[in-house]
Amino acid sequence: MSERAPRAEPDGPREEACRILLRVERAGAFAGILLERAVPAVRDPRDAALLHELVMGVLRNRALLDHVVGQVSRRPFETIDPELRVALRIGVYSLLFLDRVPVYAAVDGAVRLVKRGPRRSAAGFANGVLRQVARRGRSLLPPDPAGDDPEGLALHTSHPAWWVRRLLGRCGAEDARALLEADNRPVRPVLRPNLRVTGVDELADELRSGGLDVERCRYAPDALRVSAGSLRRCAALRENRAWVQDEASQLVPALFGERSGPRMADLCAAPGGKSLQLAERLPAGGFLAAVDRHRGRLGRMATNLLRLGIKNVGIVQADMTATRPALRGPFDGILVDAPCSGTGTFRRHPEIRWRLRQEDLKLLAARQRRILDRAASLLAPGGRLVYAVCSMEPEEGEQVVHGLLASRPDLAIADARASLPAAARRLVDEAGFLRTSPADGGLDGFFAAALDRRRDLDAGSSGR
Repeated sequence: MSERAPRAEPDGPREEACRILLRVERAGAFAGILLERAVPAVRDPRDAALLHELVMGVLRNRALLDHVVGQVSRRPFETIDPELRVALRIGVYSLLFLDRVPVYAAVDGAVRLVKRGPRRSAAGFANGVLRQVARRGRSLLPPDPAGDDPEGLALHTSHPAWWVRRLLGRCGAEDARALLEADNRPVRPVLRPNLRVTGVDELADELRSGGLDVERCRYAPDALRVSAGSLRRCAALRENRAWVQDEASQLVPALFGERSGPRMADLCAAPGGKSLQLAERLPAGGFLAAVDRHRGRLGRMATNLLRLGIKNVGIVQADMTATRPALRGPFDGILVDAPCSGTGTFRRHPEIRWRLRQEDLKLLAARQRRILDRAASLLAPGGRLVYAVCSMEPEEGEQVVHGLLASRPDLAIADARASLPAAARRLVDEAGFLRTSPADGGLDGFFAAALDRRRDLDAGSSGR
């Protein structure tokens, strides 16, 4: 499809949505990043809103949309070319989920996408499919499944069936449905102020004066949820006086409690939100090593640090899965916000639903364990290691932690309640782990654990 920038004319948002969705499907791109680049170029705020709605709505409801096309198409859906599939999804989503888009605009807009693509001859097929959808409407959607039918629930909520089966097994039907439905609600942006230059109340007043509805978040004291309006022209974001960071993510650095420094390390640091939080907590003369394997992401982080005048953070490029990473300890505190499956961010990154495989969890857990082993070897006696993943899978959460503890008797779980703000203590389970969920206040799904290294027991006694 066309690589041109979005235009102000009516087809502009649909063309750009089609381009983004094709890149997501073909190249493994992330929709959020592509939207961040595309939306500022759209002059009309209504077009920008439509572009965002089409991309995220299609990704969140992909299984449902494909099911609808399959109900009225003469061709098996899996045989339809990618460009045609994406155009049909945009058209069906517009017809069934966007009340303000007229039927003729939804049908004709999607057909024009097909005509501008490599399969122009399929325009008649697309027109026929979409006109049938327009006639039959939401009756083409599958019925709401009763009980704990995993396949029915997976289709109804547009999630992979293998994951829904796992969710039902560990949560039960009621809690599983609540989480699946929460995954499909639009994400309300959460901001965190750069406390070096502004306060929470000051930022909230500035945002409100700019026409945004703002409320304090329930669990993280420095988090502000933006419930309406647009962040496109937010001066605080542009000037690095604030950044977008989910409320659950903001709770993770709090697990260090009073154990912040003087030597700290963030071993999977980019894009840097948690590093900046840790830097704020450092005592006078303290230092934070911000480590990541990706040079490009570290470069952007270094630029932001320079712009903010932050001098107590050092950038280190290192692969913490390597046998001998280029990093020397010991550190008093270490954060490992490890690469993971991202099942806790299905609402924010719905494309992950269609990429992740169940067998990936074992591979990811092995990588997480290697990083955590390296981190533990760099931790000073009396220091604290915080491990976090934006995943809700036991293989990536408690199983990784217990695997480490089995080989490191010098480490022990610290109850997260002792470090968290009072309102967030209810998010801690009986084992002392922090667990958040989209079903509880619209947070991303996180697992986090705080591990303390004892001063009176050497790691060598583990026989390693």
